[in-house]
Amino acid sequence: MTLRYCGRCGWTLHLAPARADGPAGHGLAAYEEVAAPADEQTLEGQFQLRCRDLIGEIRSLGFNPNVWVAMINSLGAAGAAKKLLADHHMLVVTPWLVRRGRPELTLEHEIGQPRWSGLFTDEERAEAARRLARAGQTPHRRRGWLRARRAPRRSGF
Repeated sequence: MTLRYCGRCGWTLHLAPARADGPAGHGLAAYEEVAAPADEQTLEGQFQLRCRDLIGEIRSLGFNPNVWVAMINSLGAAGAAKKLLADHHMLVVTPWLVRRGRPELTLEHEIGQPRWSGLFTDEERAEAARRLARAGQTPHRRRGWLRARRAPRRSGF
């Protein structure tokens, strides 16, 4: 099965049978793979390998984080994470995972792990923690936000 999710809220938009022209003819849709790091021995290389593992787990749950993969392949995993933090963007998959009880698979959770303290500043790690906390919250709208405000009617008496 292939699923298409809304990029803003994560709701399922479309559900269809998987294409049979996927990898090795297993009936799976082809996914862009996460590129191998330049050097697997560096901290950046190890972070990219960890992100590749996270993406594999996320895909097994039925979500393809293709934007994240494209960013990793162009900027590297650490560069992609830093860009997302600096640009104040959250991956669509983050609230999707949190709503399903799997926050440990998010990029924000991984950034907060002590293992990666050499890659991210304290400010970046704090921002990632704030985003992860916000991901579990539903957006609130003011009551009557669609209704136009009218001036009170005055009687002519």
